[in-house]
Amino acid sequence: LIPLWDHGTDGWDNRYQWQSYSGYSDAKDIGCSLYDSSAMRFAELRAVAGGNTALQGSSTSHTDTFETMLARNIELYNFGKDYIHTKVTELESDYSGQHIKDGNSSGDLDAWFLHLAEGVDESSRAEFDILVSNDLLVGEVVIIHGTALTQPELSALGDVGGSLAWSPTSNLLLYGDTTDIATAKAEGVNIMIGPDWAPSGSKSSMHELKTADWWDDNVLGDVFTDYELVQAITTNIVDAIGWSEHTGRIQEGLAADLVVLDTFRSDPYRNVVDAIDPDVRLVVVGGLAIYGDVDIMQAMDDEIEIIQGVGFTKAADITYDGVPEAQQTYAEMLTALQECNQGAGVPIEYLFTLGDERYFDVLNNSLTFQSGRTIDLWGDYYDVELNEDGHRVDGTVAGAGPIDTTPPSNGGSEDTETACSDGVDNDGDPYVDCDDYDCSGTTVCGGEPEPEPEPEPELPVLWTTYGPRGGTVPHLTTIDEGIHLEVCESSETTLLGANVPTTPASKILLCGAIIIVMQPTDECIEAGGSFCNLEVAEAIAVPAHLCSDAGSYSDEMTCRAAWSFIDAEDEGPGPEPEPEPEDESWMDGPLYWVAIFIALAVIVGSVGIVNSNLRSRVNSEPSVLISEEE
Repeated sequence: LIPLWDHGTDGWDNRYQWQSYSGYSDAKDIGCSLYDSSAMRFAELRAVAGGNTALQGSSTSHTDTFETMLARNIELYNFGKDYIHTKVTELESDYSGQHIKDGNSSGDLDAWFLHLAEGVDESSRAEFDILVSNDLLVGEVVIIHGTALTQPELSALGDVGGSLAWSPTSNLLLYGDTTDIATAKAEGVNIMIGPDWAPSGSKSSMHELKTADWWDDNVLGDVFTDYELVQAITTNIVDAIGWSEHTGRIQEGLAADLVVLDTFRSDPYRNVVDAIDPDVRLVVVGGLAIYGDVDIMQAMDDEIEIIQGVGFTKAADITYDGVPEAQQTYAEMLTALQECNQGAGVPIEYLFTLGDERYFDVLNNSLTFQSGRTIDLWGDYYDVELNEDGHRVDGTVAGAGPIDTTPPSNGGSEDTETACSDGVDNDGDPYVDCDDYDCSGTTVCGGEPEPEPEPEPELPVLWTTYGPRGGTVPHLTTIDEGIHLEVCESSETTLLGANVPTTPASKILLCGAIIIVMQPTDECIEAGGSFCNLEVAEAIAVPAHLCSDAGSYSDEMTCRAAWSFIDAEDEGPGPEPEPEPEDESWMDGPLYWVAIFIALAVIVGSVGIVNSNLRSRVNSEPSVLISEEE
């Protein structure tokens, strides 16, 4: 119900600052309860109108009035189970999260939606350290925002198979910056795209996709394909929350949760990215038609209501028999909300994005959202021409003719049955082509399939470190042995790029890297010499350097690094003093060989003691994971 927040400031460093800002309370003053059935049903209809079939973040009050209608509520009961948990409040240092640990251990946990590291300062980033320290970094975690996370944290998240929910509109509006999503992708994090709540977010995932696409095009340089962006609002989500066997794909046996769009682009994935409110032809949840074009809804439902947008018309059925308070029609719901909003300082949110002039005015004039940029979502996505029936003039519904959706010619086949009798596009791209396998295990166009990649070695989240030992020559090592630290020789530029703090007075900075072979390769590691013919899981230690200056290695390899401070006087043992020269008479006398024997025994014993003490001290040194991966 709350419209986009026109806060008029230059933003904040973390979420706790704006929550205590005096204007925040005024921004929420719409005069209506946010938790009654009318408010929740309006919020769900707004999302459905933007193509959503499921929502996360619903109210925990009066759930019986909306749980079984309109969109699915992810954290409530679905498909016979309720194994998804959420945490919105601050992650305190003493938070045990035992239910998360138990669910992860038993296999009952499907997902844990956690608001974490929302901000751009160190205190926000440090919330991830609590997650790790409390043994809560599990594969089921979905970190919402993660704006402050850097490469080491994103690498650790990717290593456990975790997910990140990216809400760029909210991040930019509140903080002037957004998550390092390119690094998240590079580190193997499963990425979702979705709006934050109404005061700082878009109205639906379809609209949030516009900000994500603009950022990818204009800031990241097209790191994501259109196919990957669409995955981030569809299959990436259901796969992360344990719904893959129930919904998320158009497939026999799965629930019919689907959206039908007008066609106006030759590439179907670009069509989804560019789609706006009038393009949503039909939304079906659980096999029930909820919302769509008037002619389609009339053919599928005899209790529809007309909803008028600016230049287009849609229809919906939001009434349900047997659901408390669900007999209220859309018109009655809107009247009730308008009545409670009378006299309030803030208007009620508009249902659609197209036609919401205030929404675009807030974004265009926001110091934080723009922040030296020119983000014109209206001009780039919403300034389209509609015909008299409210459809794009260049779309198929308006009679523009069939759109050529034939993929680029590559010798493949559009007939999925030709590719494989189960109709699966096996190589993961949007088209059935020569790289797909048929049911006999060979490619459609002939030839043997490529071998399955070997399982990659499991890398620790927090690495063991050892040293200093006084040597900086790269050498063979193992994952279990850890990272060899020596007095750091990396340049100031390298240290700055890795976010290593300035070395305090009376301290010495140690650093080191380890390069690990993750997949079979004929390539060598070039680090102070050539290390070749390495097997999977073998590793090279590069003491005194971080990953960016450790050497060169192929894509089948990865690098992790660590650093630590020690007291200057603890740098390590110096060289043994030269022994005093012996008198000539000792060499000439019979006691010479006895003295030699005793001296050797003392030296061996001393080395053992020094080595033991050194290991004890080094193992007690705290280390900070930097963990760079190329």
